[in-house]
Amino acid sequence: MKDLAHLLANPLPTDRAHFDIAHYIKHTPKVEEYNLRQKFEEWRETGVVIFENAVPDGLIDAFLGDIEYLCRNRANFGLEVEHQGGRYPIRDLPVDPLSHTGIKLNCVERLSLAARRLSMNKFVCGFLEHIFQEPPAMLQSLTFWRGSQQPAHLDYPYVSVQTRIPHLAASWTALEDVHEDAGPLAYYPGSHKIGLIPPYDWGDGSIILTPESPRHVLEFTAYLAEQVERLSLRQQVFLPKRGDVLIWHGNLLHEGIPVKDFSLTRRSYVTHFTARGSYPPSHGAADVFARPVMQESPRLPSWR
Repeated sequence: MKDLAHLLANPLPTDRAHFDIAHYIKHTPKVEEYNLRQKFEEWRETGVVIFENAVPDGLIDAFLGDIEYLCRNRANFGLEVEHQGGRYPIRDLPVDPLSHTGIKLNCVERLSLAARRLSMNKFVCGFLEHIFQEPPAMLQSLTFWRGSQQPAHLDYPYVSVQTRIPHLAASWTALEDVHEDAGPLAYYPGSHKIGLIPPYDWGDGSIILTPESPRHVLEFTAYLAEQVERLSLRQQVFLPKRGDVLIWHGNLLHEGIPVKDFSLTRRSYVTHFTARGSYPPSHGAADVFARPVMQESPRLPSWR
């Protein structure tokens, strides 16, 4: 069982009190295209870093083409999709996969080479290697066309296959310019700091949600709303341009704010990562480029 003792015993290396940013930067041999010290300080203070114009247009176009092809030909694919609390093969989804808010396509990288390349962006992987102090490994991806409207939440109770639960981070790639009325991503700067929001007990001391958990997700949502009020946490809305990438700490409180104009899209690609040393052996190849394409499904056009 993953409990509070596990959480406290396995912090990210850069979350440890003795981690000295200046000393690390002075001695790391890796040279980045950005101000690493500034990014480290932003990460430590807010739990977020942003890289503007980090993804080339051609790669985004290739990925968008894959998604449109997938949805036009969904009878040929078994990719899992989330919709209104249920999970379906995309061929069985009762609505257009790009039509409704809250629809998420799971692990498109199993079919799309463009998705794999989006996930393994050089800025994302380079920065996370500093954060994890070892190379990152991709766990999963989520693709959605419209604002999720998901209430404020933390990732680690849900994304918990990694052997060290705190070794978790995520990237969010804007596939288009995001309008403020499209239900953009929002986060609570500083909410990632260890001990600020006490871990939620899902039952018997477990810090992760399992099928056996006696507590409901709505109870977790209410608990986090109480913490926001107690701590007077400030919401920060993210309005990126196409190709911008935001990376967040696995303990950061974030949400999809309500959509005001349902004619607007918020085309987004999310990847969850862990450290290579925390990647579960049962989860397949740690190198996403070595993973086989989903069985019984054709490859999407970006493979050509």
